[in-house]
Amino acid sequence: MKSINSPSDHDVIDIKQTLKARQLLECFDLNLIRLNDTGLREDEEEVDTLEMLSGCLEEAIENGVNPVDLQQRANQLAQYALRQGYDQHAVENLLTMRPNPNGKRLQND
Repeated sequence: MKSINSPSDHDVIDIKQTLKARQLLECFDLNLIRLNDTGLREDEEEVDTLEMLSGCLEEAIENGVNPVDLQQRANQLAQYALRQGYDQHAVENLLTMRPNPNGKRLQND
């Protein structure tokens, strides 16, 4: 039973999630700007970087960002990939978000 003075669940902001989402979006923005301005680093694989950018968006959703708020970034990522010669199917796969509902990231290794 909740006490009268306790905030309801929707009134509580998860600071850890909010900060994580902010870091993810900052990482996305900085890397996409770098790709557009200077291109890939010598030791960088383009597909890995694009998947990392997609992962930033996906993980931001897991950390509470509304997918609608990510639309502009998703469009920028799609435009970059298309300019680099990726076909529509590859871009659709890149932008298919599969956020883990419990927010726990699965390790690919």
